[in-house]
Amino acid sequence: MKIKQLAAIGALTGLAAVAIAAQVRNQDAPVLSQTTETKTTDVVQATTESKNPTSAIATMGAPITISVPAGARQTFSGLGASTGNWGGEYQGLTAAQRGQLSRMFWRGLNFKIFRLWFNVDDYSPKPGVRDLTLFRKQYIKSGEIADAKANGVTTLVFAPDHIPPYMRSTDKADGPINDSEVEKFATLIAQGIKQLKDEDGITIDATGLENEPDMTPTQVVRGVKSLRAELDKRGLQSVKVIASEASSVDDRFYTHLDALKADATAWKSLAGISSHSYNMAATDKAASYIAGPNGRNTKEYWMTEASDNGSEDEGMTGIPAIRAASLSARFLNDMNHRVTHWVHFLGLESTKAPYTDDATRIIAFEAKPFHFKVMKKYYTYQQLAQAFDVGAVFRDSQSSMDGDMTWTYGQKPHLIAATAQNPDGSWSSGICNFTTDSFLGVQGWGDDKWNVEQGGKTPAQTFPVTIQIDEMKNRAVVPFVVHRTNATLKNAKAETVVMKNGALTISVAPMELVTLRSTVAKTVAKSN
Repeated sequence: MKIKQLAAIGALTGLAAVAIAAQVRNQDAPVLSQTTETKTTDVVQATTESKNPTSAIATMGAPITISVPAGARQTFSGLGASTGNWGGEYQGLTAAQRGQLSRMFWRGLNFKIFRLWFNVDDYSPKPGVRDLTLFRKQYIKSGEIADAKANGVTTLVFAPDHIPPYMRSTDKADGPINDSEVEKFATLIAQGIKQLKDEDGITIDATGLENEPDMTPTQVVRGVKSLRAELDKRGLQSVKVIASEASSVDDRFYTHLDALKADATAWKSLAGISSHSYNMAATDKAASYIAGPNGRNTKEYWMTEASDNGSEDEGMTGIPAIRAASLSARFLNDMNHRVTHWVHFLGLESTKAPYTDDATRIIAFEAKPFHFKVMKKYYTYQQLAQAFDVGAVFRDSQSSMDGDMTWTYGQKPHLIAATAQNPDGSWSSGICNFTTDSFLGVQGWGDDKWNVEQGGKTPAQTFPVTIQIDEMKNRAVVPFVVHRTNATLKNAKAETVVMKNGALTISVAPMELVTLRSTVAKTVAKSN
């Protein structure tokens, strides 16, 4: 999402205080207060165990079967988020408040990836100028990088944004770039990464070329090749290059991929392809560019941005519920289409009156007086991160009702599911029911005709869902522990269900996220 255009993202955007306690799997911790400082906990806690798996009154839909054929595809590298801190609000927190929020956010969600905004026009406002003042304020002097790493973050990814004024012929910071400046723009990115390493001890693990680039396919190819060469020239061979970070998985993105793959040097320069998940998320066509003959990924696939837009408050029903379900569905869609890294737009971010854009945030805070609100999407992200470990190997999933269950232009599938085997040998499945009685008002920037046409299916329906995993057919009885987030539950441990000979059936209510994880570890699949 273009940073200075949060309120005007148009058709590219999809559908998307209480006390909480700390939780690591199989571990409880004391409750956190929202308005007082505490040093007693590391993460946040789901609600108590539930014995009532169905949380909404809805008509019963037709049975759905999710088929999971044998065959390892991509290895999951984790969830993550970006933060902005453009105004330095994070520095307004006390050390205890910073510790509380960073533990809740990074450790509580088991987020591993931190996407860092690098405003290239601030770094080089004039030819010859190289100024890291803004970046250092945002992430280094503020302590954001240090706090994130102290709470489990392992991967820092650069998000270059904004073309310097002397490299463009219009007033638009987002471009287009002058054609003669593409290679010089890539050089600026490499210089910034090298400068951070040498002067600040910050190691960047991956970088894009430009966030949602206004570049031609030919310029993307030139930029990728130049960026790889400039990084290598500076001894930064370990820094991965990903592209093109397009705002939608659409024809424009495909033209980028076509051009990159047609150029052997550019394709070799890429560690992974990358896109955003708003109204048009990953698809079979996008996945086909990196599908190897043995079924495994030949490259990584980074989804570097997803959120919604508009005002939002804490709540379990209505628009907060639809947005939380939307993000869960997009995550599952992307896991079912070979995505390896999944990054939310603004994770832990400051807010202020009139609070018109809190839908972009997972936790929104104010420093003075200290206050924060935790959106419902926090609990669905937590639930997904606890179901799918880093290193999980995903399989393909197909629905008897919606086929490939693709989140793309038009009405969305009734439900979306994905299945993987975790490194400990356990199996996990996630299912999100994206039906409700109305999608009106979900995106305040658009009219309700758009909300209906690009929303999910109506009316609200509860589906009996049968999951069939081919690789489990020879195992007679395997228990699965169920977690649910719905109108009343927040990542709550629910019932235990039994898979027999590779199949089980479970009920999934409207706007409900259900995850299942087997309690029996068996053979661990190997993956590249």
